[in-house]
Amino acid sequence: MNAKKKMSVGEILGNLSMPILLLLLIVFFSIMTDKFFTPLNLTNILVQNVHVAVCACAVMIIMVSGGCDLSIGYQMSVAAVLVTKLISVHGWNPWLAILLGIALCSLLGTFNGFMGITLKSSTMIITLGTMAIFQGISYLISESKTFHKLPKSFMFLGQGKLFGWLPLNVVIMAVIVVIVAFVMSRTSIGRKVYAAGDNPEAARLAGLNVAKIKILSFTVAGVLVGIAAILLAARSGSADSSTGVGIEFTGITACVLSGVALKGGEGTLWKVIVAVFVLGVLANGMQLINLGTYPQFIAKGTIMLASLYLTNHNAKGI
Repeated sequence: MNAKKKMSVGEILGNLSMPILLLLLIVFFSIMTDKFFTPLNLTNILVQNVHVAVCACAVMIIMVSGGCDLSIGYQMSVAAVLVTKLISVHGWNPWLAILLGIALCSLLGTFNGFMGITLKSSTMIITLGTMAIFQGISYLISESKTFHKLPKSFMFLGQGKLFGWLPLNVVIMAVIVVIVAFVMSRTSIGRKVYAAGDNPEAARLAGLNVAKIKILSFTVAGVLVGIAAILLAARSGSADSSTGVGIEFTGITACVLSGVALKGGEGTLWKVIVAVFVLGVLANGMQLINLGTYPQFIAKGTIMLASLYLTNHNAKGI
């Protein structure tokens, strides 16, 4: 029987860097302001980052498969304005509109994956192009209008509480995260995604349909993006063409912070989710101590560089 390999101090710190950072930020902002560590504020941090966490799941799946999608923000925008317009202007049943919005995002994701395989080019460049296409579609649908006056049954998804205290959207997020984590780490489908991203040629020689796996990754990510769009619109109570824009960069940042490999084949979802809340706590705490947006950019960039350093050196030991 092979002895279990012992982890070096560097590897342990690398694996726990995000939880440690999250804890340090919570302690720091709790000391800096008494407004931070309160049930209301902690709940707000959870609720405000639900759609970010769901999008980060989508980004992680795509990156693990060896791709990158810069159009996620405008996929969310298209879904949000379509669903809210159908409900508020055309009187559609909210559930039918929601299903259509999620299905549309699934198609947009599939289109990105298909173009990546067909054009045989970097999906980062391809989705830079499709981002412009989806932006145009969003503005055509919205006609530069904001859609509100949404029914309570729709807004309950983003604002409702179970048992009078548990935010429904947090429960939905938790269920999605558990499902994605299980599929990616415990099923043959997840292992195939990792294999296709890690070494596509070896995966082909092993009999895997790499093209199909990569397209499927974009499709599933599209479904998650659609769900995130619904949750964001429901929490906001309105939507316009700016809804969700820029979320892809937050998702990519969280993935990079957590050690998801840009080349594909590596990444752990729980670390990604912790990284999402590191960014969420950082933004919330800096606002509470009256630091503006620009210092937040500096802090996020510094944290990313430090995380990359730990990731690149965690195997060397200390």
